[in-house]
Amino acid sequence: MLIGREKEKAIITKMRESGTLGGSYLFFGEPMTGKFAFALELANSLEKNPSVLSDAFIISPDPERNTIGIDEIREIKNFLAVVPVASDYRTVIVRDAENMTREAQNAFLKITEEPPIHSLIILTVNSSESILPTLASRLRKIYFPRVQMEIMRSWLIEECKLPEKEAESLARISLGRPGLAKAILSEDWQKIKAPKDLKFETEAEYDKFILKSLLDLYNSEEKSYQNLKESLHRYYLSKQFNLNKKLQLKSTPWIL
Repeated sequence: MLIGREKEKAIITKMRESGTLGGSYLFFGEPMTGKFAFALELANSLEKNPSVLSDAFIISPDPERNTIGIDEIREIKNFLAVVPVASDYRTVIVRDAENMTREAQNAFLKITEEPPIHSLIILTVNSSESILPTLASRLRKIYFPRVQMEIMRSWLIEECKLPEKEAESLARISLGRPGLAKAILSEDWQKIKAPKDLKFETEAEYDKFILKSLLDLYNSEEKSYQNLKESLHRYYLSKQFNLNKKLQLKSTPWIL
């Protein structure tokens, strides 16, 4: 379920009604603000049978290498070469597109320069500056800001059935990011701990530990909002500029 995205929905609806939806887009904004969820819902809404994505192709970074390489871009090119049958568009969603290698981005640029008429291409990134400027310039940009706390609070009460006090607390802790609120609701955060050698198997494990540390900082009796603000700022900078895991860990010792 999308939360607090009425403005973005209105933009897409206007394009659909005017017949100008096709083309290439860049959905950008902080992590867990609903960029991918919005792209996925859009792809579903375009299908004749929304429960089966026949004319949609989703690419995510390889979990081991944490990159998207040239082979994946070739798959996208082949996918777009086929005429859609269950939708007006062949939709491609590249999740965390800042993880594309430079070679992959250059190859993707060629696709955006001469896209098939029936194509709808969406890249999601944390920052519009995290991909090559030449590629970014070919994409129509839609910004996903944080969701207002009151909207988050209402959603947590009405949809997630949380008591008012818990909803208020979680709305503040999640800092306007619905994805983080959902993750907190679905995870046993007390069990998340850092490996003794600080070597994380996947970026997802690293992210969970960092966010758990930030939540602990927020909930501590001796919490400092300045420390929390600085910690969040450094964390998002490390994500924005696509540092590898080792560099990310070196850049965030302030919460370990």
